[in-house]
Amino acid sequence: MWDPLETPNRFMFALNKTLDTLILRPLAVTYRDLTPNGVQRGTRNVLNNMGEPVTAINELAQGEGTRAAQTVARFLINSTIGVLGIFDVAKDFGLPQTKEDFGQTIGVWAKAPPEDGGPYLVLPLAGPSNARDAVGMLVDYLIDPFRITATHFDVEWLLYARTGAEALDGRSRVIQALDDIEKNSVDFYSAMRSAYTQRRAAQIRQRGVVSASTLPLDGPGRAEIGLAR
Repeated sequence: MWDPLETPNRFMFALNKTLDTLILRPLAVTYRDLTPNGVQRGTRNVLNNMGEPVTAINELAQGEGTRAAQTVARFLINSTIGVLGIFDVAKDFGLPQTKEDFGQTIGVWAKAPPEDGGPYLVLPLAGPSNARDAVGMLVDYLIDPFRITATHFDVEWLLYARTGAEALDGRSRVIQALDDIEKNSVDFYSAMRSAYTQRRAAQIRQRGVVSASTLPLDGPGRAEIGLAR
């Protein structure tokens, strides 16, 4: 992975790690241990449902009209029958969730290998990224219908609540995984950089694969292996 900004990246990584250790990880542990599994699952379903429109837009941009239509159908079913997405009813109807973002869309369009996303970046709070995925994250933010709607009706607090819930949910699901990476790596920074690069390349190559809830190496939009995701 090309990392010409390694020195400032390591500084930002250390800052993110400090904030994670002091704030996010303790909150995530409390959330994981004290919140009923059903509530956690419902929260995750709602957050996933809110991300469906952006996924559909990206699937359409990738030339996958059938998958985009399936994603729209998932969103409509889960938003209604599924009570605003609390229940993943669409999955029972044979419509499994897929997940696409604009970073992946750029990767599909680009001639370069999926591993080549430009200079590696560690973003404040968001964690590991690269030039391609940072641009993708910005585009996803701009085209997100929920952001546009919340801004139009002057209820931006909903966006902050959503971002906080995504960070807490995502971090709670990778507590053990990230602890293991840190414990078993000589250089945690390098291990995270490698894991991020491999994961994103796999996501670009395997577009359309059913979304899994294993180690989320992409986060709100995004890059999911960030320390603040």
